[in-house]
Amino acid sequence: TVGGVSTSHERYYPAYCSVPRPSIGASPALVHYNDAITIDTPDAVDIKEVILIRPGAVTHGFNQSQRLIEIEITSATATKVNTKAPVNDNMAPPGYYLLFIVTNDRVPSVGKWIRVTH
Repeated sequence: TVGGVSTSHERYYPAYCSVPRPSIGASPALVHYNDAITIDTPDAVDIKEVILIRPGAVTHGFNQSQRLIEIEITSATATKVNTKAPVNDNMAPPGYYLLFIVTNDRVPSVGKWIRVTH
């Protein structure tokens, strides 16, 4: 209630808010195109996807750079997920991305910043 007037609000709670999320223990802060990437996680056996999300750069209502890139999982062990960085700057322009791992049940980790460069 604000000044005697009731205001209604909606909050979005994704289904994964009440379940444990996978965690990224260690990952590189900088990768070059086509590099191998090793992500340390105690949840490696449950990881289905590795995703890079570039943050947006909004100006005048136009979001000019946000993108989501799924990168290939090349192998996994009990504690590591091995992937490969995007092959070139046509797929992922150089810059900073948030790295996420996603479980078979579509539960994402907390993102970690990673820089992709030449």
